[in-house]
Amino acid sequence: MAELNVLAAQLAHLGLDILPEHQEQLLRFQRELLSWNRKFNLTAIRDQAQSIEKHLVDSLTPLPLLEGSRRLLDLGSGPGLPAIPLKIVRPALGIVSVEAQEKKILFQRHVARLLGLRDFTPVRARIEEFGKDAAQGGAYDLVIARALARTEQLLAWAAPFLAGGGRLIAMKAQEEDGNLAQLATLSGFEWTERSELLLPASGAQRRLDVFTRVG
Repeated sequence: MAELNVLAAQLAHLGLDILPEHQEQLLRFQRELLSWNRKFNLTAIRDQAQSIEKHLVDSLTPLPLLEGSRRLLDLGSGPGLPAIPLKIVRPALGIVSVEAQEKKILFQRHVARLLGLRDFTPVRARIEEFGKDAAQGGAYDLVIARALARTEQLLAWAAPFLAGGGRLIAMKAQEEDGNLAQLATLSGFEWTERSELLLPASGAQRRLDVFTRVG
């Protein structure tokens, strides 16, 4: 299968070791996403080759940073990115996926049933409202957001969900103005790590900034 070879090559280029059965599940997810997208406009990317890189491979770039995490919250996940690819390749990781648009949550629930994803919970909610739920306070050791908002906003959104030592991973395509270390300190975080990489097919730049909750 040509698309499986493409996916495997791109993952290998980034040093990501993914089981063959998980690669097949990733492509099954992708096919569902492109199929639903023709009717429901879930994402701007409609080309299969672009989707492999921008939906699957891009979503998996934080994998080396997930070690030791048990409970992940994906903020503004859209049609399940990066939540579903991460869940496929790390099935033991509990994931809650928050998205405001109903059609995107319905798609996530469909895929969860189709692929038999357990301990994966898509929630239709605005991030601000979800953060007011007392049961969510400090309930996660990792919050992730992909191309969602400026870092200052992400820190404010993530803070209620993380106890001391919990981490936020901000997935970005472009550099931001401003002092990230200072923004982190003002928000009760410490900027602890940055990874930079190029996506293997397009050469598009990506940054992964890690912030650790103080306290």
